[in-house]
Formats: sequence, C-alpha cells, structure tokens
Amino acid sequence: MVKSFVPFATSVALLAAAATAASLPDGSWPASKGTVQFAEAHIIKAGEVFDGKMQTFERSDISCEGQTESGASTAVFKMEPGSTLKNVIIGKNQMEGVHCDKHDCTIENVWWDDVCEDAFSVKGGTADSVTKVIGGGARYADDKVIQHNGFGTVEIDGFYGEDISKLYRSCGTCGNRPKKVNVSNVYVVNPTNAIVTVNKNWGDEATLKNIWIKSGKATVKVCQWSQGNANGEPKILGNGPSPPLCQYSESDVHINQDISQASSTSSSASDPTQQSSASTSSDPTQQDPTQTASSTASSASASSSETPIQSSSTTGSSLASSASSNSSADASDAMAPGTVSPVDNGNNEESVVSTGGSQTEQQDSPTNTPSVSSSSSGSSTDDVSQTDIQQSSVASSNANDRPMNDVQLRCDSSSGSNAEQVEFPTHVASSNANDRPMDDVQLRCDSSSGSNAEQIEFPIQSSTAASASTSSGSNNEAQNQVETFAPSVSTASSGSVTQNDSPIQNSGSDSVTQNSGSGSATNSTGKLPDGTWPASTGVVLYSEPYIIKAGEVFDGKMQTFERSDITCQGQTESGASTAVFKMEPGSTLKNAIIGKNQMEGVHCDKNDCTIENVWWDDVCEDAFSVKGGTADSVTTVTNCGARYADDKVIQFNGMGTVKINGFFAQEFGKLYRSCGTCAGNSRTVEVENVYAIDPKVSIVTVNKNYGDKATLRNIHVKTTTGKDTIKVCQWSQGGKKPINLGDGPSGTLCNYSASDIHINEE
Repeated sequence: MVKSFVPFATSVALLAAAATAASLPDGSWPASKGTVQFAEAHIIKAGEVFDGKMQTFERSDISCEGQTESGASTAVFKMEPGSTLKNVIIGKNQMEGVHCDKHDCTIENVWWDDVCEDAFSVKGGTADSVTKVIGGGARYADDKVIQHNGFGTVEIDGFYGEDISKLYRSCGTCGNRPKKVNVSNVYVVNPTNAIVTVNKNWGDEATLKNIWIKSGKATVKVCQWSQGNANGEPKILGNGPSPPLCQYSESDVHINQDISQASSTSSSASDPTQQSSASTSSDPTQQDPTQTASSTASSASASSSETPIQSSSTTGSSLASSASSNSSADASDAMAPGTVSPVDNGNNEESVVSTGGSQTEQQDSPTNTPSVSSSSSGSSTDDVSQTDIQQSSVASSNANDRPMNDVQLRCDSSSGSNAEQVEFPTHVASSNANDRPMDDVQLRCDSSSGSNAEQIEFPIQSSTAASASTSSGSNNEAQNQVETFAPSVSTASSGSVTQNDSPIQNSGSDSVTQNSGSGSATNSTGKLPDGTWPASTGVVLYSEPYIIKAGEVFDGKMQTFERSDITCQGQTESGASTAVFKMEPGSTLKNAIIGKNQMEGVHCDKNDCTIENVWWDDVCEDAFSVKGGTADSVTTVTNCGARYADDKVIQFNGMGTVKINGFFAQEFGKLYRSCGTCAGNSRTVEVENVYAIDPKVSIVTVNKNYGDKATLRNIHVKTTTGKDTIKVCQWSQGGKKPINLGDGPSGTLCNYSASDIHINEE
C-alpha cells in the first residue's frame, strides 16, 4: 500500500558542535528507522547540517555494480564544503556512497550497510583542508572504504569496519598531492588488505592510534605503502611503522584482543558520535534516535518541495541471531592475540572479493523525517520516496573474548611452512561467549605417530560447539587448563583403536591424553541446521593428505585440520594431493573442521564414503569431491556445513548417488554440482534439511543431457539482501563447456515442489 504525506519543513540553524573525541566502537550495528530513496544524488549545501535520524538512504534508480568505476552521479549524497551529514545509514542500492568533492566536509555517525565501489570519496581542497569522519562504520567493502583523492587531511575517529579491504586509501594514481590521514579509536573486523594504504613517493603521512583488529590472521597489515603512479597502477612496496609515512607503534595496535577491555584515545577529531558521547545528537545504536539535538542560531524555517512516498513493503532480512555473519563475534576463532605485521617489502596488493550482503532484521517502525538545518534560509527540491522498514536487531561483538598467554611451540623448522600465505577473508566463528584464555600451554611436534602425515597440534580455547555434537570424547575445562584431544581412529570391524595421532602436552604436564574412538560410524540422522557454527578444540596440521583407510572411522573430536605446506589459491585447479583427507571406500570422517589452509578439502575418489558433522571453515577450490564408484555407489553427507565457497561445495564426478541430509551453507556458489564435463554416466543427488545463506548461483546444478536426477526436500534459504528469487535447482547441457539451460522443478531432473522450498522464512 502506498500513501503520500505532506512535505516536511527544514529549519534554518547553525549546529553547535561539541569538541569530544569519538568512542571506540564495540562492533554493534545500528537499527534502521526507515528507508528513503533518492532519484538523484542529494546535495547538502555549504553550512547545512543534514540529520537523517538513523534512516537508510539509497538510490531508487541505481543498484551496485561492484568495482565498476562511476562517479558522484551515482552517489546518495554530494556534500559541499562546510556541510555536515550525520545519523544516516547508506543502503546497498548505490555505487559511490557519499561524495565530498571540494573537501572540508564533516560526517558523523554515518554507516554504510553494504559498500559498493567506495563508501566515502574526498576530493579537491587545499593543503589546509580537513575532512572529518567521526563515528559510524562500513561493511562488505571489496576495496576501499574511504578514498582520498584531494589535498589536505582526513581525520577518522571512532570508526567500525567489517569485512573490508582497506579502510583508507590515499589515491595512488592522482599525482604528487601529499595527503595526511589521522586514524584513531578504530575497530576493524577481517581487513583483507590493510587498514590504511599511502604513497611513499608523494609524501603522504599516516598517524594511527588505538587501532583494534579482529582477524583470523595473526599478522595484519596496519599501514601499507605504495609507489604512486600517475600514469599507471601503483606498486605496493611494503608495510609497517615508517615515520613520517606510517606513524604508529605496537602499543597503538591491538590484534585479536578483548575489545571489551578497550578504552578510547583522545584525538583531534571533534564532535561526538557513538554511545558513550554524552553530547551526541542521538544515540545511533542503542536508543531511539528520533530527537534532533542541533543548537540553532535562528528560528527561521524554509519550506521544502520534497514529496516522499511511503510504502509498507519489507526490504530486509537477517541471519539467525545465533549465526549472524557479523564477524565481530570472534572472527574465525582467532587463536591468539596477533602481531603487527613487520616491515615488509615487495608485497603485491591483494584483490579479495567479499560477497556479504545487508543483514537487517526489521520490525515495523514509523519513518522519521530527516532534519536539515543551515546557516541561511533556502529551499531544496528532491524526488524522495520513503519506505517503511522494520527495525533491525543490533549485532554485537563477543564481550568475553580472551587472549592466549605464554604459548610456546617447540618444533623442528621443517614442520611448518615459511611460505607467505594467500589469505582469504574469514568471518564468523564460535558463538560461545565464555571462551577462556590459555596460559602457559606447551605444544609438542611429533612425527613418530602412526599417521602417514606429520602433524602439529595447536590447542584453541575450549568451548562448546553450538551445533556440532561429538559422539566420543569430551572437553573438560578446569581453571585455565585446556585439553586438546588427539583424533581417534578406529576400524568398524574390530571396534578397537588402531591409531592414535601425535601426543600433546596440556598446561605443562608430561602426560599424554589417549582417547578411544567408537567402533563404528554413528549413522546419525540429518536435521535442519539452525545457522550456528561449531567451535574448534584445536588445530592439526598435515604436510600431506591423511588417508582414511577402508572401514576406518576417523573421529576428529571437533579439531580443525589443515595443511602445513599449502595455502588456498582460489579456483586454481589442483587435485587430491592438495586435500586434507583422502577417503577410501567404506571409510568415515566425522566431527572435524577443515581449516582454510588447503585447496581441495576432502577427497572420496572411489565413492562410498561417509562424512558426518564435518565443517569447512573457508572453502577453497572445492570442499568435498566424490569420484569413481558404480551406479550402486552411495556417499552420504550428514549434518555438515561449509562457508565462503567461490564456486562449488560438493563436486560429484563419479557414478551413483550422493545423499546430503542436514547441511548449513553460507556464502557459496553452488552447494552441489554434478560434473558438467564428465560425460558417460548419470548421477543422482538427494538433498534435504538444508539451510543456505546467500547462494550466489544455485543450491544444486545438474546436467539434463546426462540423465542426472536431483530430489530436494525441506530447503531453507536466507538472503541478506532480501532477494526472494533463488535458483534452487539449475540444469545445464553437459559438454566441454557446459551451458546453463534453465532452472526450476522439472520431473526427475529437478524433483521438488514449492512447498519444499522456504525462502526468507523464519
């Protein structure tokens, strides 16, 4: 239903700004109070203060096109010098966010829900120009959040970034224009490149204070520098403290430390922003920001001809609260407080694509009218349409994250890899709010066990996996001692333990903990996942694939298993040699987390394998590959999960049937793909009790001309963008280059009905 209402009045006022430092963010995200859509960029005049009252502002005529270059015409707001934008959420339907093309702008408590090309662009100005970014936050930036092309200084104080490449980039192609950036009281979750990047040859200067970072990586690039190139692409030269280019010390940077113990640092930034600022115009994240707290210099008012349209359509949805993909809740179960990346020369700038979407859970809420105040009277005309949206829940960071202290590893230098890792962004990990620190834990490398591969074990804080149940063994936490169990290996025929991998010392004890495994696979029944992710109880590294023999049951006891000699190289084709596990027919792998340092995950190259409660933390080329077998072969995948797959999760190249029952998938291309280039046989897949978040392509893809069969039951799909049209079952014409023909229910090819599929339902 569409209803129109009278234009709102704008007040003529001067804002009295308080000189208060912004508070350090806590990882929470503000709730939207409504949606306003502009048909063109809204201009904020010089001296004007635009208070959006925590509504979401976006374009009605533009959708994001990734890193496609555009310009100010695709922005939501264009700011003139001396203008202020505050208490605003920038929605996903835009390309260039906010532009300040003549410098000297102020933005306060502005949040970018899903960054497109850039969030905030600063251009023009003089060497004395200062643009201020106070409070606010941005998430899901494939590249830059703040792009500085002009002269002068950008001050960033109290900013929250999540799943971003770079928080700030001094233009590397704009010529010799020395730029300065001051960054303080910043909390960034999962930076995939660097916090700031500046240009060494153009005299840039960056100062960083009180920087907090949560990352799956122990070493993070805080300040990176490049060789600017006005005639081509800039070249990354190195990173680390290097005054005056990169001014900070180790005490200024806190990696994977407890954010709840942090305090704010005073900075030169003025005006309040977040929860703790008593003088803010409104509290963006915790309270109802409906009041305008601007001090007015005059009471004159100006009329506006804006005619918004209000509708009651819902525009967003969220993940289950226990599995929110807000990475602020323990990003990737980072094992320990990290270190500032040492000075590093010769690094290439990373190009990482993040596919997260808006995560706004909403309830009906009245739409607030933005207030516009200025130092002079006047009127503005904009085509504005407003959409009533529902109030979002605030996703907060884990308040009880604890560091590990005095961890010692005694190993041969040959046991680990010294190769530089190609890192991909890692996101949500354990939802446990009571992780304990590890104190004085000694670890031992041992290559003499019965395993065919060297392994190194790293215990991680003992915590209860939210949805991952282990059928044998238990985790006991007493005081600050942590037990990490060796995986148990048993044969289904004898029921006895045939192999117990490398021993481990717990808290200085010389005793070795032995664990017996169950004598057979559990044959568990699949159930619909709730979106939670299991906590890891330790890390085991293999220098070659671990072979699970026919009849063996390998119980990983919820440890993370990965390779010591391999890092992910995206969609580079490799093979079983880059997997963590290779399974023989009749073998079972259960209660294991596959880490990100691998390429091919798990291989079942002769079919007839069973995997139960196995989770892929960051899928590389494929998660699980099934090959070989006969028309009667059956491989089962029960109560498992995978996330961050650029392409396929399960790749089926063999014959027979794959049964998937109880699977949680998050941000992936396809959950299942029947090989499109493997002619000569049909394949069958049965999929039920699946919960999928943000599939990029489809749930399953099969081949029409090969006689494939897919049956789907009880499939639940959540899209964080609110998109309701999803390819559930897609079919292709198999061949050297498969061609997609269509999707939807189609006899035995894609066997399901509308009642089997639930999109964006609770």
